[in-house]
Amino acid sequence: MKTLYLKLKGRMMMPIIFLLLFGLAFYFDSLTNIYHGYLNILRSPSVLISDYLEIGGLGATLFNVATIMLINIIMLHQLKLKMTGPIFAGLLTIAGFSFFGKNIFNTIPIYIGIYLYARYQKLEFKSFIIVVLFSTGISPIVSFLIFGTGWSYWIGVPAGFLVGIITGFVLPALSAHTIRFHKGYNLYNIGFAMGILSMLYAAMLTTMFDFDLFTFGGDTNEAFHFELLLLTVVMSSVFIIGGYLANPAVFKKYPKLMRRTGRAVSDFIRDEGNDISMVNVGVMGLVSVVFIVVLGIRINGAVMGGILTVMGFGAFGKHPANSIPVMLGATIWFLLVPIVTGEEASVGLAIAILFVTAISPIAGRFGIVFGIFAGFVHIVITPFTYTFQGGFDLYNNGFAAGFVAALLVPIFEFLKKDVLEEEEV
Repeated sequence: MKTLYLKLKGRMMMPIIFLLLFGLAFYFDSLTNIYHGYLNILRSPSVLISDYLEIGGLGATLFNVATIMLINIIMLHQLKLKMTGPIFAGLLTIAGFSFFGKNIFNTIPIYIGIYLYARYQKLEFKSFIIVVLFSTGISPIVSFLIFGTGWSYWIGVPAGFLVGIITGFVLPALSAHTIRFHKGYNLYNIGFAMGILSMLYAAMLTTMFDFDLFTFGGDTNEAFHFELLLLTVVMSSVFIIGGYLANPAVFKKYPKLMRRTGRAVSDFIRDEGNDISMVNVGVMGLVSVVFIVVLGIRINGAVMGGILTVMGFGAFGKHPANSIPVMLGATIWFLLVPIVTGEEASVGLAIAILFVTAISPIAGRFGIVFGIFAGFVHIVITPFTYTFQGGFDLYNNGFAAGFVAALLVPIFEFLKKDVLEEEEV
């Protein structure tokens, strides 16, 4: 029993999460409904925001999440890689976005492209594992070319797979350069790199083929709000309890973690340990729940994706001290929108309250006030970046966060120059 617990601790409870999601899929729906719903998911164009809860139902969506998680867990096992902060963040981000946009059909070509890049560079595939885990944020380009263009499968399938492979091939080199643009203050760096590629794809498709990319997103489904809220609370509790069982003194160490800026690369598992990382993952899940409940946000596929991503990065840069300020900044604009425009805030703005934590290192480095301002700027910019990249980059908030960090960090460094110099001394 103790050996089993140690294995689960070393893998950050991932087997438990997989089994929970897989079991719930068949608890909530019949095998027939899951089969048909899953086929609908695989045949979806999958661009932002394609809510798989609406397209396939809860059972099929959970099956999609569990399936993709299993494939990646097996891949990590075969590559003999230990759990680290970025790997854990990548796995939960994959799980989150499998609620809206990722499926096994549109991810494989991108993985193949990265594998070919590794072979071309004569390097081990596992040396690019972080890029691999986050790469599928651009997977909708594969599904769109096959199912969203109206082309025959004889054209769409080869085009989708070819573009997916090319995307995977160029992504490692591109993401290595984009981190310099925002100096590590955007935790979704690969999302920023994919935004640049998506912008190119969107420009080509609209100018060469006259596609209206903004008609493909579809409706969201909030019917499973309670079930997913309860699932979040249960998962968060599992992580907190697991961290406590691993080390009953873990809460005494927690203040030390929250003093970290979170700037990339902040691997909490490597630097602080599994116990405190598990607790932080669970706490970040509960922080998400509090914001959702207080603001009256209903959980759909995209919101659930945001929750799991926030939790994942609880092992890789995010904690309450650096995340809550930027979330508060985003909340200010979310609450002002009905007053300023007379209309309800969009689903995209609600999601951005969670994904704004991409720039949490800004609050960690420069303080609460600067963090609130950065969060406000981020949520204002995010809708415009979507129009640039056409919905192919699921990590649109990562795309926006790159610009926010590049714009604000030099200004904040100038305004706090004296303080930062004292900290360095």
